[in-house]
Amino acid sequence: MPHPSTATVMNDLMNGELRAAHLYWQAGAWCVERNLNGCSELLLTHADEELTHMKKMLNYLVDCEWPIRFQALPEPKVDTESVQELFQLILDHEKKVTDGINRAVKEAQASDDHSTFEFLQWFVMEQREEIKTFQGIIDRIKLIGDGPHSLYYIDKEVAEMSASMAASGGA
Repeated sequence: MPHPSTATVMNDLMNGELRAAHLYWQAGAWCVERNLNGCSELLLTHADEELTHMKKMLNYLVDCEWPIRFQALPEPKVDTESVQELFQLILDHEKKVTDGINRAVKEAQASDDHSTFEFLQWFVMEQREEIKTFQGIIDRIKLIGDGPHSLYYIDKEVAEMSASMAASGGA
């Protein structure tokens, strides 16, 4: 049976997924403002994924009959000068999400809450894919460099990655 001591941690994770979607929407808007439509498409698709993650956690909280506590959403900050900085911001955020999931796994283990531990394993694997995806984007941006047509090629490359991920069912 799920342990009530993990309810707070799970609520925090649920809210973190909602904040991540909010950040992705803002990052997508940053891209649209710069005509980086391929980058925007990838980020907006990821926002939808973050909402799906939030709903999974919400449903788990409901199934466990734990209280559900939504927190206020802070304004997402996307104060970057380059597309590489933008994706580094996203990668750093995903690393924070990974840290939160790891804390929740430890809490579940410490509480002998095997149900929550098992539930979180999907998120552990998902975060590994998220980190890999965004590190891969940054690596490609670095490879393309910052020549006169680099933004065009970066956007094209990210659009192709987005289409490939969509065809395979996600990140």
